Amino acid sequence: MIKRLGLLVLVVALIGVIFTGCGNEDADTSTDGTAEVEVGELQDGHYLVKMPVSDHGNYPMAQMEVKDGEIASFNYAEILATEGEEKSEDNYNYPEGLEVIKNLNDQFNDKKDLDEIDFDAVSGATHTKEGFKEVVNQLLEKASKGETYEPVYTDGEYTAEADEASHGWLAEVKVVVRDGQIVGIDYAEVAVEDTESSKVVFDDDNKPVMGTDDQPKTEPVEVKAGDKKSVENYAYLDSFDVVKGAQKQIIDNNGTENLDLDGITGATNTRTTMVELVEKALEGAK
Repeated sequence: MIKRLGLLVLVVALIGVIFTGCGNEDADTSTDGTAEVEVGELQDGHYLVKMPVSDHGNYPMAQMEVKDGEIASFNYAEILATEGEEKSEDNYNYPEGLEVIKNLNDQFNDKKDLDEIDFDAVSGATHTKEGFKEVVNQLLEKASKGETYEPVYTDGEYTAEADEASHGWLAEVKVVVRDGQIVGIDYAEVAVEDTESSKVVFDDDNKPVMGTDDQPKTEPVEVKAGDKKSVENYAYLDSFDVVKGAQKQIIDNNGTENLDLDGITGATNTRTTMVELVEKALEGAK
């Protein structure tokens, strides 16, 4: 009886070890961080997904056409927020990233199944690969729900200019619209006459050199009529962050309505002028 009981305990213990081992294998299974969505039957139509502008000033946008319940065409691109152009050899100095974009487009148009994509076919550009997965999942989810895309604006490049200069600088903007979406905003302030200005002094790490008053050191600089305001001729650095922040929000929002500009502090006049000029430029796109 004791031998039988001992044998039973041993069997139970072995079973426990086996199942515990299986449980650990499941727990250790790693993922790429991109959750796949449940996708039903795809509904015919045109679909578009535009992701938020990144801190690097670019973002993914993709479109997909579904016909007879099948993916008929697909294109993924990464766009530069200021120029409104897709990354290419002419404007983007990272050939590996461009090759990854091309390879993923070719694979998905051929296989039309995200699970069959070989993301290791071309090395590098990890963020592009993750962005691609997320965009495709969103497109498939929209297509399964029939959430088709309708263009908001007429494609083209639209410009506007302030009525008068402010402190010697005249504000202007160019808004690029493609596929009915705002894809690029180039805001600038241009010197209307020769003048003197100042710029911040930067160290070798491109950080402002601070003075004894805890303010960035500056040095005088000559500005010529027609020069655009930049860190090379203007010392108020907050204004450039404001332009970048407003650019992101307008592109992400695809317009100037319902913007949350409270988080963009400083250079209030620049922020207000930029939004007003974008609205003025877009009047020709509606």
